[in-house]
This record gives sequence, C-alpha cells and structure tokens, in this order.
Amino acid sequence: MELDRPARPLLTYGTYPALAFVTAAALWSAVRWNLDRNAVIGVLTAVTIVTVFTVERVNPLHDRWSMTRASFLGRDLPFIGLAVVVEQLATAGVSLVAASTMPQNGFGPLARTPLPAQAVFALVALDLLWYGYHRAAHTISRLWRVHGLHHAPSQLYVMMHQVFHPFDLLVSRFVISLIVFKSSGISPDAAFIAISVLGLQQTVSHVNSDLRVGKLNYVLIGTETHRYHHAAHERGNYGSVVAIWDIMFGTFVYEPRRIPGAFGLENPDSFPDPRRFHAALAWPFRRATA
Repeated sequence: MELDRPARPLLTYGTYPALAFVTAAALWSAVRWNLDRNAVIGVLTAVTIVTVFTVERVNPLHDRWSMTRASFLGRDLPFIGLAVVVEQLATAGVSLVAASTMPQNGFGPLARTPLPAQAVFALVALDLLWYGYHRAAHTISRLWRVHGLHHAPSQLYVMMHQVFHPFDLLVSRFVISLIVFKSSGISPDAAFIAISVLGLQQTVSHVNSDLRVGKLNYVLIGTETHRYHHAAHERGNYGSVVAIWDIMFGTFVYEPRRIPGAFGLENPDSFPDPRRFHAALAWPFRRATA
C-alpha cells in the first residue's frame, strides 16, 4: 500500500508540531514555576490522548485498523486498567528508591551539564536498554510469550498502545527507569523531561492516522516508523523514542510512501487471542510445546 497526497494536510503535517509545542511549553512552565510534576505529566497525557484520538477518528489511515466498540471494551479496557495500576506502582517504586539513594539535584558529571543535555542523555540511555530488551523479546521464545501480547491485535490505534503484559511494563517502567535514573546522576527535572517526551512519542507512535514529520523520523520513532514494527510480515524499529539505535544496529525501517498491508502476528494461531485476558496473561507461564 502507498500513501497518496494527504486528504487533510493540516492534520497530517500540523498535529505532531502542535503536540510538541504544547509539551515543550508545559515542560518549560513546570520547571520555570516549579509546578507539580505529576500533575503536569497527567495533563499532558490526557491532552495528547484526546488530541490524537480525535485526529485518528477524523482522519484515519485505514478504516480497518480503527478502534471499535468491541475491540475497546472486549480487549483493550482490561489491559488499560492493568497498565495504569502497574505504571503507578512502578513509578512509585522508582521514586522511593531514587529519593532514598540519590541527592536531590543529581550527582556526578552529568548533574553539572545543562538540563536539556541531561534529558537527552536519559532518553538515549533509556532507549538503548529498551532496544536490547525489545530485540531479545522478539528473539527469545519465552520473552516473546510476554511481549507478543502487544503485537497480537491486528489494528494499530492510540488506545491499544497499552495492550501490554505487565512484565513488559515492569521492565520498561521500573527496571530500565531505575537503572538510568539511579545510576546516571541526572537531576529529577531531567528525568521529568525525559519521561514526558517518552510518553509523547509512545502515544503518537500508535496513532491510526496519516501523520508525517519528514526527516524528523531519522531522530525520533513515531507514527510513520513504528507502524513497520507492528506489521505482520516485517520487523524493525525496536526503539521506543529515538531512532539512533535502530540506525546504528541496522534495524531502522522508513519508507515514506509505503505503509504495511496488515498489522498483528504473522501466525495469529501461535498466540492466545488477547480478548481472552486471563489466558494472555498466563501464556508466559505455560509449558512450551515446541
């Protein structure tokens, strides 16, 4: 399948810049006036989801990949609820450990660098660890039983980006975050900025809409590149927010005019139907038959 001239150019080219501007303004305001960081992240998350949800309903990339009442209520909603609980517990755990073991303003050489540099380092480091785990999860059968749940849906839209096994969430939200934020010495404000940018990119990367950002795809993983990762018959783009590791390790895929023909698993029968919530959660613990 190939993309033609956009039907709604303002949405295609303007949605991401608008969200990036709102995010940057909110981060600057939070740091400048010492606003409550958790509240800012909560508001940014809500604004981003509402915006891209509206855009993908008005301007879907493909109707068959859109959210339906059945897919949301029968499959996504239990995972969204579980993800909220796991992410809150993971965030609280990272915060408690960091607060008890790290100086308030960071430590070491990184803490003396400008705040944007600290945030960029955190994003690159976070994504390197995620890239390593993510590629392994597509290669090692037992890890794939965990991560494959995220690839089981045959659609790709913003609300299904939380269809994850809780083990995947614990790796990304607790283990990887704790390693980077505890050992790098960056300040809490740098971690706050990195988490906010990470949230923006992870949300827009699952949008079922024709969003285009041109050469920025070689810097950040987003809508145009992450869809290849969810394609049924190809893989690549294992990064979560930056493209540098995929480019460096030869797994970067970006063809501006082409879109995958199908999303989901190459062999759907190899994985439990994600609408069977408990079966999908229990799948990593089942004995492998092959």
